[in-house]
Parts: sequence; C-alpha cells; structure tokens
Amino acid sequence: MKQQGFVFLLFCLGAIVLRFFSFFPAVINHDESTYIVIADALLNGKVYFVDVIDTKPIGVFLIYAGLMSVFGKSIFVLRLLTAIWMGATAFLLYKTHRSYGSKERSAIASGIIYLLLTSIFTFYGVSPNTECFFNLFTMLSLWLILRERGGLEYVAAGTSLGLGFITKYVVGFDGLAFALFLFIKQVQKNTSWLKFWGKAACLAIGFFAVLFGMYQYYAGLGAMDAFLFHTVEVPKAYPQEKSWFIHLKFVGDFLLRYLPISLFYFSVLINKRINRNLVLLGVLWSACVLFAILIPGNWFGHYWIQFMLPFSFIAGLFFEIPMAQIPHWMHRFFNKSLGYTVVAILVVVVMIFQKQDYYDKVDYPRQVANYIKPQLPKHEHIYTGNFAQILYHLLDKESPTKYVHHSLVWTPKHIRSLQFDVDEVTQDIKDSNPLFITQHKDWKDDRLVSWLEEAYEVEKTFMNGKIILYRRK
Repeated sequence: MKQQGFVFLLFCLGAIVLRFFSFFPAVINHDESTYIVIADALLNGKVYFVDVIDTKPIGVFLIYAGLMSVFGKSIFVLRLLTAIWMGATAFLLYKTHRSYGSKERSAIASGIIYLLLTSIFTFYGVSPNTECFFNLFTMLSLWLILRERGGLEYVAAGTSLGLGFITKYVVGFDGLAFALFLFIKQVQKNTSWLKFWGKAACLAIGFFAVLFGMYQYYAGLGAMDAFLFHTVEVPKAYPQEKSWFIHLKFVGDFLLRYLPISLFYFSVLINKRINRNLVLLGVLWSACVLFAILIPGNWFGHYWIQFMLPFSFIAGLFFEIPMAQIPHWMHRFFNKSLGYTVVAILVVVVMIFQKQDYYDKVDYPRQVANYIKPQLPKHEHIYTGNFAQILYHLLDKESPTKYVHHSLVWTPKHIRSLQFDVDEVTQDIKDSNPLFITQHKDWKDDRLVSWLEEAYEVEKTFMNGKIILYRRK
C-alpha cells in the first residue's frame, strides 16, 4: 500500500509539474470557459438544457460546479485540480495493469506515457476538455471490472461508466469494448454462463441507475422535452461526412505527433510474448474508441484524449517485451537511468514551451476584465460577442443568452442542430441592454451590426486593435 501511495503521489505531482504554467491564463480553450460559466449558472440555481445550453451532456458542468462549490472559483485552482484528476487517471492505468498481472515497470510506464501525451499539445490534453474528465471514470470502471471481486464492484463499475457517459456519450464505445472483451473471455473459458450474465446485470444496473437518476431529475422539473431533445436529437445532427482520406490523415497526424510512443504501441501488437489477454483488451478498446473519434467527422485534437487511454495501456507493455526480440537501436529505452533522464528532459522541455505559450504571453481576457470591472455597476450587464465568454466568470455576470458558447449563436451548423429561433436569441441579447460588448477581429453579424453601430461606440481596443470593447452610448 505504501508503494501504491507513492506511485499515486508521483503521478499527481508529475501532472502538476507538467501542466504548471498552463494554470495561469484565463483562457486556454473556449470550451473550458463554457464549462466554467455554465457551472456558475448551475450554482446560481439555473437548469442545464433549459436556462443554459451547450451541445454536451450535463456531466462536465456538474463536475465543475462540484469542484467550484468545494474549492472556490479560481481558474488557477480549477486547473490544479484538473492536473490532480489527470494524475489519478494515470494511477488507475497503473492499477489496472497491476491487477491483470503486468510488471511494475510497464504499469508505471503506461501512466507516465498518458501524462506526457496529455501535457504536450494545447488541444490534445493541456486544455481541460470533457475527455480529460471522463477518462477517469472509464479507467475506474475497467479497474473494478478486471478485479472480479463480486457483484457490488460490478455495480460500481457500471455506475462509473454511467458517470462517464453523462459527461460525453462516446464513453459508450469504451463500454462496448469492455463488454466484448468480457464476452470473448467467457467463450474462451466456457465457465458458468449464469454467473457471467449475473456480472453483466450488475454492470447494467450501475450504468442505468445513473441514466435513470438524470431522467428523474429532468422529469421532476417538468423539463423532459428539453432533456430528450438535447440528449437525442442534437447529437444525431452533429456528425459530418468526411472522406476516408481525411480520416486517414487525421489518424496519421496523431501517430506521427506522438513518435516514438506509436512505435511502442505497434511493437506490442505484433509481439506474441506479451500477455495476449491484455493485447486483446487493448485492440478491442482501441478499435471501438477509434470508431468513436472518426464517426463525428470533426477534426478536433481533443477527441484523441479518449484514445490515449488504450494507446498508453498498450504502449506501456512495450517494456515487457524480451530484450532479444527488440531491435538493437531500441534497447536504450530499457536502460533505467537513461529512460528517467529522457523523461526528465521531456518534462523540462514541455515546461519551457508551456511557459512561453501560457505564462509569458499577455492575458488579454484578464486585461479586458480588469479594465471593465471598476466601470461596471452591479446592475449592469455585458455581452462578450465572439470574444472570451470567460469574462462572465471573471466579472461575476451572467450570459444574456442561454447559448453561452458564441459559436452556438453565430454558426449555421449549430443553429440547424439546436433548432432555436435566431431572432428570439438576438432579441434576448438586445433586451439585456449590456453596458459593454466585446468583439474579436472582424466579427460583425448582420443581426446585430446596425444595433451595435447605433447604440454603441468604441471605448477601447486591445491586442493591437484586434479586440474591440464597445460601450453603450
């Protein structure tokens, strides 16, 4: 237990160090800003899907609301907690390996690989996104399943998977992979099918208990129409058609981006000396998650965070391959002192680049917020336009429209999928009579441009004129 506690602290500390300079800016990615602003609204008694709306399930907003209610609303603290969350996910990768007989070094390697993968590129893990959070639930579920301790743990595993599912529905593909693995193992063992279906029932009870709880919550509020529309209809309208060439390019970009880990991954797949059950699980898991990533037809880097779990799970097994079967030029990866040196160098390099990208650059959202704050009476409002919606959080204000992320209001794709009345939303913005409106670069939507020109004047510009702050005349 002492060693496991040390490994847990090692992963959490490693995640904090790797991501430290990303704790400071107000905005890394606008999705995270949306989670925070909607979490603020939930804490103020608003109802998700009714009073505030996004395209994601409720889970991530509940996570942020929970963290903020306990630890406060500091963005620095929220990023610190996210790093600890990532460290805990890496630890569960380690625990899952150990529970299924992997060697200590390969289990630790999987955790380290996961932390490195998620801490290098802004849109592949550094910016907190839904995948960063639901991966913890996925790993907890798999660990509990592989422990095979009894019915209650299977119920807990199903519950964890359900919590991941209401954070983002693609977790269902992780669950599919686990179900296929258990079924194949049962066919191979040919033991009591009654016991097998009992385990499956326990998993299903835990999973559907979460969904039933969410259903009951909206039913109790009389908001079932909104719940069903945003849960069923909106996701159906989200996928886009893309050619297979685009899909292959998307996959190739990921594999090349994360060399040499990709080499570790494929080396394990073709090696017959590795625990075949672990490889089978990894292959099924990789295939199901890859399908989940490609089916929406959107080229978003954060989708790959979900794949980083099976990718790290398999890649870590590289360190169980016998030396005789490893090409000579790869032997250096097995040298412990050299390996730790390489990891240390990577950590330093990542921190240097993060400092340049996140800490050294001007934090324009905070700069704008600091300018507005002393001039904004408590009863006045703002509208962030196509600029950073985190201003609502920094200034303790609510969005004048229920569609917090600006792309939902101004992007035709989202307007079609969410099926809202554009004129009504525009009128809500006008009726809020904001004292300040922000604009980034050349955005001027026809629905607001005449009103903006008539009722507002330029107060100040930031970022060499790319950010415009308007004040009501």
